This record gives sequence, C-alpha cells and structure tokens, in this order.
Amino acid sequence: MKHLILKKELLAYVEYERKQGTIAIYDFLKDLPSSLKNDVNELLHDGIKMEDLHNRITRHIKDQHLLIMILDEKSFPSRWIATTLSELLEITGPELIVSNQDYLGFEVLLVHKNDPYLKDIVSMPLSAPFRASLMGLGDVGGTLLMGLRLLGKDTLSEIKIYDRNENKRRRYYLEINEISDGEVMPPVIEADLASIFQTDVFIFTVSAHIPPLGTTLTDVRMVQFEKNKEILLDYVKQAEESGFTGYYFIVSDPVDLLCMAVMNEGNIPSHRIRGFGLGVMEARARFIAKENEIFKDDLRTFGPHGKGLVVINSLSSYNDELSLELTNLTEKENFRVRETGFKPYIAPALSSGAISILKALRGDEHLSTVYNGYVFMGSRTTLRGGFTLPSKVSLKELTPLLSDTQALLDSLYKASLG
Repeated sequence: MKHLILKKELLAYVEYERKQGTIAIYDFLKDLPSSLKNDVNELLHDGIKMEDLHNRITRHIKDQHLLIMILDEKSFPSRWIATTLSELLEITGPELIVSNQDYLGFEVLLVHKNDPYLKDIVSMPLSAPFRASLMGLGDVGGTLLMGLRLLGKDTLSEIKIYDRNENKRRRYYLEINEISDGEVMPPVIEADLASIFQTDVFIFTVSAHIPPLGTTLTDVRMVQFEKNKEILLDYVKQAEESGFTGYYFIVSDPVDLLCMAVMNEGNIPSHRIRGFGLGVMEARARFIAKENEIFKDDLRTFGPHGKGLVVINSLSSYNDELSLELTNLTEKENFRVRETGFKPYIAPALSSGAISILKALRGDEHLSTVYNGYVFMGSRTTLRGGFTLPSKVSLKELTPLLSDTQALLDSLYKASLG
C-alpha cells in the first residue's frame, strides 16, 4: 500500500522523533530554508495535527507500507530509496554514498511529481524474469552473451541479439543456443531492428573504435566516446519511438559519460539508466591486492571505469597510501593484459557485464553507475522495484575523493559538448 507524505510532514515527524530520542540525528531544523522551517514548525506547534500525523506515519512504518515523498529538486536522481535525513533534504553528490550517520530507521521512496509511478502506471518491468536485448556482438558483447546464457536462469526469459553483421548474429544465435547442461537456460533469439526494442532491458555493448594494442594513450576509453555516443543516441531515439519503456544498461566505453549522454541528450529519466563498468575494476583491485598480500574483504571501489577511479583498501582499516597505490595499479591493469598481445575484454564482459547485470536484475547489491545529481557515479547499489537503494559507507575520507572524481567526470562531459 502506498502513502504520499509531504516533505514538511516527514521532517516534522523526524524532528518529533529526534526530540523523543528515538532517532539519533543532529539538530537539522535550524539549517532548513526559512519557508520550509516555518511549515515544519507550524505542524510541530499544532498538537492535534502533530499527534494525528505522528500516529499515521508510525502506523504506516509498522505495517511496512510504502511512504512516498515528491521531490522539489529536478536534479535529484529519480526513483530513489531514502534511508537518511540527507536524502530527505535532497542533498546530492558524494553524500548519497557517504553516510553522515543520520539514518531514519525507515525508508521513503523519492519520486518526481510527474512520475507515472504516482498514478500506478507500470511503465517498466519491476521484477524477474526479464526480457533482455543485447545490441552489439563484438568481443565484449559475445562474451557477455555467454555469461547471460550460463548464469541467467530464472532471471531472464529470453535474450534477443542484434549486430549489423548478419553472419555474426547468426553465428551467436546458433552457438550460444547450443550451450547446454540439460537444464533450462534463457533462449537466444536472433532479432532485427524492428523487434530488438520489444524488451525490458536494452544492453548496449557496441564499440565503434577500440584503440590498437600498441597504443600509448593513458585512457583508451575516451577515444571511443564520441563515436559510441552517436551510435547509442541513435538507438535510444529508435527505442523510444518504438514504445520502449524499460532499462538502458550501458556497457560500452566510457560507461559513465555515455550514461550522462543518454539522460541529458536522449531525455531519459535517470532511474532507467545504469552503467556497468565498475565490476571489473573492483575485481582487478581485489586480484592486485591478493597478489601483493594486502587484501581485505571490505575493499571497495567507486567512480568510473577508468581515470577517476577510487579504490579503498579497507573500510574498517583504511590506509591512504595503500588505497592510492591500489587505485593507480588498478587504473593501469588493462595494460598488463595488452602486454600479452591480447585486448582485455573477458573480465569486463563478465565481471562488469553479465555478473553485475544479473545481480542488478535479481535485486541483489551490485556494482554499477547511477546518477548522483551531478554525474553518473559508480558504487554499490540495489535495484528494487524500479528504485535505487544505495549502499552507504561510513568513511569521511571518501568524500573529498568522490568530490574530485565528480568534478573530473563533470568536466569531461561538459568538454565533450563543446
């Protein structure tokens, strides 16, 4: 059951609970904008209204009903699950990941006022099994397809595939359907452009240009941006015109900037867009840490698939020098593979692609890139009923690192616009 609660009502409830000592957060009321503060105080000083409001919200929380708040700020990520006061106050950026220890003790669904969700319009899939479409059958796309076929049981009902090369499309249709262990696996369907958008999840793995093995570029992904963006936006336009209302899952490089392009230039709401590039970065960081015998299970990664990555050696025993060393090594790890004479695509296709995508669709915590009000930032989140629940981190040292990454990604995207 859904219940729409006004922002001023939620803040009045939180302030009441704070004064009662049942919610351990700071005295936030004095920092509110004057008009909002006056509205909250008016409720708090009306004993009858406040008692009714408190009883109503408490009952909804106890009965596990859905509390919904309409966002004021257009820049706040759409369809977000708030668990902290900072989120109710619509504070964006690193604060969406780094916790200020201002937990509410309950969840609130944050939506924009024109969201179809408010009218009970189911405009996109909410739970498995999903229909998936895979666009692009290059090295990454072909390997990712293998992972989806092998691991996608009970999560995917079908996998449509498309590539401009008809022979490649036919080959993967034949070979992947011939992978079997005798159990049910999601069937692979050879699709054309007329049917590829009849799906729930559109996975984009097209790559117009991959730098050669001998490249001296420090970040090969940026070379691909303009060409991949042009192709992606053309497919987004076709998808929307065909009536597609599902998710855009971006795997092509540079993931984070392509997500920004889909939102800003393709006019797609942020909750429909996810980038998948961080999974392999964390997998690489963990492998490197194990090689150097400094691995901790609570190692974490944040940011983009490339320059601007942040590796935290351990949440419980953070070490700045070790974290910086792991960050530098992880950023350059793809060159270790290139030195062997091969392009690094297997680990990205599986760690960032198939594994992370399926975890997302299953409603499990996973690594992906989501909008933070400024840029698309990689972190751990959960996709639940079409809403994003961030995995909060209590590490104050992370905030300036994420701020630097945010500034970098923002500058790169704006520079691309000319």
